[in-house]
Amino acid sequence: MANRLRESYPIDFINRVKAEFPDWDELHRALDAGSDFVGRYLDDSRHFSMKPQEIIQCFEDGKQDEVLEAAKEADRIGKLYTEWLKLRR
Repeated sequence: MANRLRESYPIDFINRVKAEFPDWDELHRALDAGSDFVGRYLDDSRHFSMKPQEIIQCFEDGKQDEVLEAAKEADRIGKLYTEWLKLRR
């Protein structure tokens, strides 16, 4: 994917992505520059990252909330990626 620069992203989109990734300076710079790399970063981050054994262990240890939060995070990032796709059409 080329690092094309286009119009700036909507400020609401920028704020929501930065809130999801508060410590990812490279992503923040890409957002501020209107870079297409934002899509790559979101795509790479949007997948549910827990392994089946980790899920089993969380449930056995009574930590179902950790699984739920990981799934919600993946869902939020997936929605940001879908929004990015619509913005870049």
